[in-house]
Amino acid sequence: MTISKSLSDGLLVLTLDEPARRNPVGHESRRRLAAMLSQAESDPAVRAVVLTGAGGHFSAGGDIREQNTLGSPIEARDRFAVMKDLIGRMVRFPKPLVAAVEGWAAGGGFALAAACEVVVASRRARFVSSFGKIGLIPDMGLMATLPARIGVAPSRRIFLNSMTIDAEEGHRLGLVDELTEEREALERASAIARVAAAEAPLPRAFVKDFLAAEVDRALEFERQMQPILLFSADAEEGRAAFFEKRKPVFRGA
Repeated sequence: MTISKSLSDGLLVLTLDEPARRNPVGHESRRRLAAMLSQAESDPAVRAVVLTGAGGHFSAGGDIREQNTLGSPIEARDRFAVMKDLIGRMVRFPKPLVAAVEGWAAGGGFALAAACEVVVASRRARFVSSFGKIGLIPDMGLMATLPARIGVAPSRRIFLNSMTIDAEEGHRLGLVDELTEEREALERASAIARVAAAEAPLPRAFVKDFLAAEVDRALEFERQMQPILLFSADAEEGRAAFFEKRKPVFRGA
């Protein structure tokens, strides 16, 4: 997937840019995004970053097609090392990092938004943790970043029931920091990022580093467990059901 970028007056906007497929975030996309954030972190011309999606949606999440190409759990563990680098970099990013969400933020897209320090969403935004529908646990740090935002009990319900949360409910729960009208999320997110960029950078970096400890634990847990699940019969059934547009039949194997 293409990730486009634009820099204006210290604000870098990174756009997940494959609108025909609602901007899935596959392995190479995660690698490129991590590299872009690394470059932005050390670039004095960049004072704040906004992450958004093209075509009226944030991101449909991980590219399920890639799961069928994995050769072994060892290869899968390598891919999760890239996820760990990306999300670890996001939650510790020393400059303002704001998500601008329109439309769907599903699975890994949900996780990307939750890893940002501020989430701005239009009223038509939708968040769903759909991992359970394909026999997997939430990944990309979501098992830590979502409870940190809204608490353990509501997060557990969302995870275990693959619940869809609309923007209004997300705002009530604390997932969404600010609501906007449709097609206004990027403008508001940019304004928030610019204001935040005027604050002292070192306290921001230290606070984020402290709060990242639980995210590190979640990322290591998923790096160990998710490769096992990816090669389970239930995950294979979940992928088949997804592509065949039917309800999966899981057998706990």
